[in-house]
Amino acid sequence: MIEFVNLHNHTTFSAFDGIGYPSDHMNFAYENGCDALAITDHGNMNAMSYQVEHYKNMKAEGKKFKAIYGIEAYFLPSLNDWREEYEKIRDKKKQTKKKDFKLSVEDEGESKKAKDLLRKRSHLILLAQNQTGLNNLFQLVSKSYEPENFYRYPRMDYEMLEEHSEGVICTSACLGGVFAQDYWNNRDDGADTVMAAMRVTAQKFKTIFGDRFYGELQWNLVPEQHELNKYIIDVCAEFNIDLISTADAHYYHPDLWKDRELYRALGPMGAYGDGIPEKREIRTLA
Repeated sequence: MIEFVNLHNHTTFSAFDGIGYPSDHMNFAYENGCDALAITDHGNMNAMSYQVEHYKNMKAEGKKFKAIYGIEAYFLPSLNDWREEYEKIRDKKKQTKKKDFKLSVEDEGESKKAKDLLRKRSHLILLAQNQTGLNNLFQLVSKSYEPENFYRYPRMDYEMLEEHSEGVICTSACLGGVFAQDYWNNRDDGADTVMAAMRVTAQKFKTIFGDRFYGELQWNLVPEQHELNKYIIDVCAEFNIDLISTADAHYYHPDLWKDRELYRALGPMGAYGDGIPEKREIRTLA
């Protein structure tokens, strides 16, 4: 038996992506031998109040279980650079009177392949190590939703992370994560180019978080995931960065995978959409 705590879980608060309330996820983990679980919804910590309440209930029932508070954040290296590009594009759109607001719903495929700089983003797992870290997560989330940082998605950058890194654990996330972005952007140019980009990312995050930054490995049926895992293992070995293994769970029981696919299909983009429609009609039946 290998002890395992999953640090990457999405609940119903990851809109049109995760299903099940925090209590469902926590109960299933406990019933299957885990004594802790992290909730890391996309761009928000709205699950936390439910998470805290259920943790108290479990404690009152004599169940030894730890609730870990976190988020899967949207990350850009520099929001200043992003805003400059945004202003340029917005000025062009004003000339054509085209609106640039669209509903924000997660699409990991778009994270990987979006060529438009305004849509570009990486995923980043942030977890509270202690009360100071939790306070810093609150600061980061609040700032990510400020108008100058929000465009379809709330965003963070290196500068924000540097200011609020104390007590925060950081991991490189999934196929839409920070190492994965280096992989997608450079894989056509070969392994040396991918590794060169990952070295820059690894050095930056290690400078900010020290030994609280981890390379995240995942195990799914996507061939690119295993190629990415090899790169992550190599670059983390170079920088003496520890590795973790996660499941990137979007439902709490294996039998719910069909329900989750249906739920995604009901979203604005459909299950595997490449983008969000400019307009979406809502009709009612007479």
